[in-house]
Amino acid sequence: MLRFFFWSLLVLNALLLALNVGWLGNWSLESHEPERLKMQHHADQLLQISASAAQSRVEPVPEVKAEITACLEIGNFLQNDAPKIEEKLKTLALGERQSRLNVSESASHMVFIPSQGSKDGADKKVSELRRIGVTDFFVIQEQGSLHWGISLGVFKTEEAAKQHLANLNNKGVRTARIMPRTVTTSKFVYQLRALSADEKAKFDLIKAGFPAQEVRNCQNTAYSKS
Repeated sequence: MLRFFFWSLLVLNALLLALNVGWLGNWSLESHEPERLKMQHHADQLLQISASAAQSRVEPVPEVKAEITACLEIGNFLQNDAPKIEEKLKTLALGERQSRLNVSESASHMVFIPSQGSKDGADKKVSELRRIGVTDFFVIQEQGSLHWGISLGVFKTEEAAKQHLANLNNKGVRTARIMPRTVTTSKFVYQLRALSADEKAKFDLIKAGFPAQEVRNCQNTAYSKS
């Protein structure tokens, strides 16, 4: 019995020695980092870096800034057209960021239809104009050679007046003429400040309803506020 116990201990010690020395391979259940890396595919291409180095390699996410339109201006509106644009601009609710400014425009050429002799004659001509789609006009009521004539627009240059006359001729207006006439007209412009991207998009939809009006960056020209 003692002899069996002796040989059993001897065999067990021999096995432990062989295991520690590595004769029986690596039986460790816990793999440390260097050994685990050696067991991976393409281990020679792996690089160990510190946590601070890894953080420095992360691409920073660019900050998205809200787009702001500093100031834009739309105009110039005749007095009769001002209520139309003002009603639309109310939907933006800009408060003090919106202002209306007075501006005077001088024109030196007028496209017109000569006097029709009476109010009835002028009214008849107005009906004809509306029937062919001409709506931008006014009946001249001041005394003189143009009394009961019809103005179809005043222009700063003769070239612009000729172009407008050609457009009217294409619509069927045959009796219109051009004459030199200096006219100073009071008009309005509207300035809108600090518009967000959403407000600018809404304004663009409003502007689509006024295709003849110009939109521009606010200028330093001194206008008078109203």
